[in-house]
Amino acid sequence: MPRFHTTIWSDLSAARTGEDSAVRALVDRYRPPLVAYLRSRGAGDEAEDLAQEVFLRFFSRGLLEAAERSNGRFRSYLLAVTSHVITDWRRRRSTLKRGGRESPVSLDAIAEPAADESFDNHWLLNLIQRALAVIAVAHPVHHQLLVGVSEGHSPAELARSLGKDPGALRVALHRARKRLADHLREEVAAYCSSEEEYREEIALVLGRAGIE
Repeated sequence: MPRFHTTIWSDLSAARTGEDSAVRALVDRYRPPLVAYLRSRGAGDEAEDLAQEVFLRFFSRGLLEAAERSNGRFRSYLLAVTSHVITDWRRRRSTLKRGGRESPVSLDAIAEPAADESFDNHWLLNLIQRALAVIAVAHPVHHQLLVGVSEGHSPAELARSLGKDPGALRVALHRARKRLADHLREEVAAYCSSEEEYREEIALVLGRAGIE
């Protein structure tokens, strides 16, 4: 079980002070699922720009400090800010600009983060993709098996297509799934701030990946 010596909140504090490595790590971890979510909400080609706006608002309006006081899941606070950005974007598109000013982000929204299953799904999928990317480099055969199963191919079909013994392939697939689970645990541990949060999150992630 991870010990959480360095929590996501200490990393975020470093990013708030402008520490380059912390900022890059934050963007690398949260931007892909955020962009995917924004596209699913109709942002299309503007999703990248809106994601940048979300990060700029979060770090320029004292919102991180408000979120730190309660130390909930960071992605919930990120979603709260994203909801305001989407609202303002839609107002701009419909020319209802409230005198040309953006609506302020409510600290009440930060204190009671919004829930959105779609946002969580994008987040979980991003974690799985990050883990698979690592496996693809270090263990390409395992990556091929995991992708094949995720696309709906049975172990027997994979064995035939790869010219492998079915028994040997099942063993390899078992090892591949274990390797994926190990990488996912590392990914989850990197952003959890407590054992309780870790247990809840890893159950969601492993379930989404089809791993018991």
